[in-house]
Amino acid sequence: MDECGADSYNSIASGCEYLGFSVSNNQAEYAGLIDGLNYLVNNNISCDKLYVRGDAEIVIRQMEGEYNVNSYNIKPYYNDAQDALNQIDCTSFNFRHFSRDKNWEADQLANEAIQNNGY
Repeated sequence: MDECGADSYNSIASGCEYLGFSVSNNQAEYAGLIDGLNYLVNNNISCDKLYVRGDAEIVIRQMEGEYNVNSYNIKPYYNDAQDALNQIDCTSFNFRHFSRDKNWEADQLANEAIQNNGY
């Protein structure tokens, strides 16, 4: 079992996109989540259990329903993520927070997006 509680898992999608300087970290985290969920929807990928791992604790806790979404800047992202989640053919969903220091892959992708944009 991994640190997220999954017996085994496959990474389904990965990518990076430069979002600019006016986007908050939480907006960027939600944008990545929405892109990943939409990938599942658009490619008709179904599953028994979907494990979503993330290092942005507030996003994970909001998606779990543990935290309320109070920011008017975040609500549209949260709603889009919930809409995408509701379209996925999956028996159960599990959102897990894990520490940023274990998320080297996300750091690598973020750096790639910045470098590809000329910064």
